[in-house]
Amino acid sequence: MTAIPKPSTRRKTDDRPKLDEFTQQEIAEQLEEAKENDKPVIVMVWKYGTVQGTVEKLDGDRQQIHINQGFNDIIKVPFRDILKVENPST
Repeated sequence: MTAIPKPSTRRKTDDRPKLDEFTQQEIAEQLEEAKENDKPVIVMVWKYGTVQGTVEKLDGDRQQIHINQGFNDIIKVPFRDILKVENPST
């Protein structure tokens, strides 16, 4: 009789890149400015790629931002998954 191995009790490690506090603050400021001025942004999202659009809402309760890509196509991105924010003109 062969035994079936038990699943590991170890938690899977999160291979998400760790951003330092300065970088997180810079990202937050860029998103706030884009929302206030209704400017489009390009957001690099971990394990998703790039998202381009305007920031509709910064939801602090759920720790995510809402990005409108046009025609009410809104994508919700968790803050912790944001790696970089760029201006589309650069």
